[in-house]
Amino acid sequence: MKNNVILTGTPRSGTTLTCHLLNKLPDVLALHEPIGVNRYQHLMPDHEAVAGGIGRFFNRRMRPLILEEGLAQTKHRAGEVPDNPFGSAARGEGGASAGTSAKTGGRQSDLQKGQVAHNKELSEDFTLVIKQPAMFSALLTALVGRFPSYAIIRNPLSTLASWNSVEIPLRQGHAHAAEKYDPSLPERLEGLDRHGRQLYMLSWFYERFEANLPPENIIRYEDIVSSGGKTLSRIHPAASELDEPLESKNKNPLYDGDETKAVAERLLSSDGPYWRFYSPSEVEALL
Repeated sequence: MKNNVILTGTPRSGTTLTCHLLNKLPDVLALHEPIGVNRYQHLMPDHEAVAGGIGRFFNRRMRPLILEEGLAQTKHRAGEVPDNPFGSAARGEGGASAGTSAKTGGRQSDLQKGQVAHNKELSEDFTLVIKQPAMFSALLTALVGRFPSYAIIRNPLSTLASWNSVEIPLRQGHAHAAEKYDPSLPERLEGLDRHGRQLYMLSWFYERFEANLPPENIIRYEDIVSSGGKTLSRIHPAASELDEPLESKNKNPLYDGDETKAVAERLLSSDGPYWRFYSPSEVEALL
C-alpha cells in the first residue's frame, strides 16, 4: 500500500526529528518504533514472511486503532513524538550530571511507549509512516518491494559522537534489533573493539541503504535542517510547505571532545560506504 511508508536510517541521524516534522502535515501520522523487537522472531529467517507481518501490522492493527479508536501506538513524550528522544543531561556513575565519555553514563531516553490520542482529522487513506531504524534496515531488501521506503543519514562523525553520548546499545557497538533480523551480524562483530564495532555497524547501515534504495530516498539530516524540513517532500509532497526553525546538532557540546577526536581518527582512516555520501572534509570541519 503506497500510503504505508517505511522510515529507517542510521540511529541518531534525525529519524525522530523526521517523524516530528511529518506529524505537522495534514493527513499524515508518523509513529516512533511501535513494533516490539521480538514480534516477528518466530518467522525468522524468512524476511518475506516478516515483511508480510509488518504489512498486517500497518493495515490490521495500526490503521483500525488510529481511525476507529483515535489512538496511535508509539514511543512518545507527553503524548507526542518529540524532535529528540534524549534529554540534555548525562548521568555519571553516581547518577549525577556528568560528561558523556565511555566511563560515565550517557544521556537517557525519557520516552514512554504506549497508546496515545492523536487528535488529527485523517482520511481513510491517510499516510502512515512507521520508523524502526535497526529492524527495518535489516529487513530492507524484503520491505522495499512492498512499501515506499526512506532512510535518513547524518554526518558520520556526528552519528558516532551521538552514539557515544547516549544510553543505547550502539554505544557499545551493538544494535539488538539489527542483530536479531540479520543473524550473521554478531559473528561479524566478534573480536572487534568498541569503536571497531561502531564503524562496522555504521558501514552496515550505509550498505543496506545504498543496496536497496534509490539515491533520492536517502535523505541527509543536514538537508532537512537547512531546508526547514522542506526536503521531506520526497516522503510527502505537503512537506514542501514546511519552514521550521531548525538548528544543526552536529557540533553538540554534549559530545565528549576527547572521544570524538579518537573516533574521528579511526573514521578518517577507514574505507566505508559513508564516504559516498559525505566527504572527509565535512567530517574534518566538525573537529
